[in-house]
Amino acid sequence: MRSPYLLCCTPWLALWLCLSTNAHAEQALTWQQCAAEAAAHNPDLQAAQAQFQASSFQRQSAASGLYPQVSASAGYTYSGGDKPLQNGSVYSAGVGVTQNIFAGYLDQSKITQATANEAAAAATLALAKAKLGYDLKFAFQGLIYAQGYQRLAQDILHRREENLRLVELRFDSGRENKGSVLLSRAYLAQAQLDALQARNARDVAQTQLVRVLGRAGDDELTIKDSLPINEPEAQPDFNALVLRTPEYQQSVAQEQAAHATVGIARAPTYPNINLSSQLNRQGDELAVPDTRWSVGLSLSYPLYNGGKDVHNLQSAGALATAARDARTATQMQLRVRLKQAYVGLVESQQRLKTDLAFYDAATTRAQIAREKYNNGLLTFDEWDIIENDLVNREKNRLQSQRDRVVAEAAWDQALGRGVIP
Repeated sequence: MRSPYLLCCTPWLALWLCLSTNAHAEQALTWQQCAAEAAAHNPDLQAAQAQFQASSFQRQSAASGLYPQVSASAGYTYSGGDKPLQNGSVYSAGVGVTQNIFAGYLDQSKITQATANEAAAAATLALAKAKLGYDLKFAFQGLIYAQGYQRLAQDILHRREENLRLVELRFDSGRENKGSVLLSRAYLAQAQLDALQARNARDVAQTQLVRVLGRAGDDELTIKDSLPINEPEAQPDFNALVLRTPEYQQSVAQEQAAHATVGIARAPTYPNINLSSQLNRQGDELAVPDTRWSVGLSLSYPLYNGGKDVHNLQSAGALATAARDARTATQMQLRVRLKQAYVGLVESQQRLKTDLAFYDAATTRAQIAREKYNNGLLTFDEWDIIENDLVNREKNRLQSQRDRVVAEAAWDQALGRGVIP
């Protein structure tokens, strides 16, 4: 039987759980919070960081050939036969050390290649951070735009409702025609559709931001601050900027790795010299073993293997040439891409200023036009033009604010920089 205390507290408990769920579902985030969370939990960034760590371990592994190789062995053998003297146990143990003296600069080439691969992985990680910075700004500003557009859609809906009532009052008094009423109702239906689309767009924007943050759930998010923007620099040096981009540095590292592959392919054409030593103990009893040691120097030289080494060297040389040409092509493409991103940033800055000026003018004109139409000093067609212009200017203002942030994010991504440390 349930206690009276539990029955009394159940409604309050349910209310508390409901409020707690809503408080958790609708989280108001700042830009700094989103940047920190994305840097810590975004799966794409974590994958790039793991790949960089793997390349660092591979670089350390490449240096192992410069050090002696030490091995140990132990064994036990029991043999038997028709003659008792042949029966018995044999114990053995040994330690061997091998040091490569010369391998055609193979180890040095492997170290150079692994170092270049690590540099390429570092550039890849920088590109992943830049891409995450762009995705985060795009998603963050996208939710800001969706929130603003939802508020604007509601304001337009209320405005259309008031306009319809005003037109209907004038129609009832015989000062407006039926067509104006029908058009006002159509505007109201369009505003209702816009409000529905605005709600759906906000849901999609929330899902996009949740994905970039690395969350697995479907949380309700709101943004409580704006994204900081910076003035574009005047006349940047694109040639210098290209050389500092992670993408160009990646192509340079790939070219260095390709040249190191040539050294690796050439190594088998040189003699291989190794110094080795062995210490072995063997006997039928562990306490009285026979000890033997040896020191040797070996040299090997490939005479003929079907032309494999020659063809491998030619292939590596062709790949090195391809890597050099790819670096040159990357440098040219990056210069074009940087210019395009910079032009987009400058134009978005000017477009935002222009749309803000038009919005201010449209707001003032709409206030004046409403008073004139209400006093019969303006026809419906004239008032309709001004009202629609205000709606369009409000939408353009929101879009320009979003595009300005996205253009700066694209410029930062093209440079390979961003908000992720």
